Amino acid sequence: MIDISIIIVNLNTRELLRACLSSVLAEGSPLQYEVIIIDNGSTDGSTDMVRQEFPAARLVVNEVNEGFARPNNVGMHMATGRYLFLLNSDAALRPGSLSKLSRFLDSHPSVGACGPCLVYPDGRQQRSVKGFPNLWTHFCDMFLLDKVFSRSVLFGKGEMGYFSYDRTQEVDHVMAAAFLVRREVLSTAGAFDERFSIYYNDMDWCYRIKAHGWKVYYVHDAVVTHHGGITVAAVNRDFSYFHELYDNVMLFYQKRYGRPGVVAYRLLLAAGFLIRSMAWTARWLVQRTEHARMMMTFSWKSLGTGARFWAPLPQ
Repeated sequence: MIDISIIIVNLNTRELLRACLSSVLAEGSPLQYEVIIIDNGSTDGSTDMVRQEFPAARLVVNEVNEGFARPNNVGMHMATGRYLFLLNSDAALRPGSLSKLSRFLDSHPSVGACGPCLVYPDGRQQRSVKGFPNLWTHFCDMFLLDKVFSRSVLFGKGEMGYFSYDRTQEVDHVMAAAFLVRREVLSTAGAFDERFSIYYNDMDWCYRIKAHGWKVYYVHDAVVTHHGGITVAAVNRDFSYFHELYDNVMLFYQKRYGRPGVVAYRLLLAAGFLIRSMAWTARWLVQRTEHARMMMTFSWKSLGTGARFWAPLPQ
């Protein structure tokens, strides 16, 4: 009997993947587990490294990059474990972390999924817990209320700057960089909605998990090191994922609130980024830095996306 199926999606992160798999071997858990790696068409020798150094892992090689949601779904449907553990290739387990997550689900039958405390390689806390987005949290984001009043439950519910990471508690959403799920969740809430290829897939999944009566928990004493955003950052310097980001956000609003919710989201986006566009343009004219240029470009593109409030809904 396999206790945990560990599913890792990789794209050109060979050295990080090696560290990730080494951390799995060194985790020290007495549980029986299997490792399933879905490679998204890497060209950096990742697959050769896995075959040579981790031959026990089950390796699936895609010819092209299929994003995040679909490869994880493929891995979960291949898995034989009673628990499914989604682990990013740029993450590394601390000793005992997987055992603690597993014991938590063992002792809390109403919890469908849980995530650990994520930290950066230098030990800093990674903010991995968020509240479900809605038009109010979007309004607070666009008009900076969640920045000015980040510790307020009323204004800061989206980013949850007030959240205490030093205790285990129920949450809306926990980042799927390291995410342990009961197999039974798949038969009730389903797996990832593959229309959310990169962004918002874990947010949508957590929403459906909770909508089907399961709880989602953050477990503070299980710790995983996560570099954060390595794969996305490597391919998004030219805004190649820009439209996918907003398509996924608006798909989430469409599923929750219908077309009126999407139109309202776009109008608030336009209002918020009108201010940001002017501010970043002024900063770029003064500083001429690459960061200011990128933020100016992102702001104007976001303003344009919001201004087209009549545009068709994402499919």
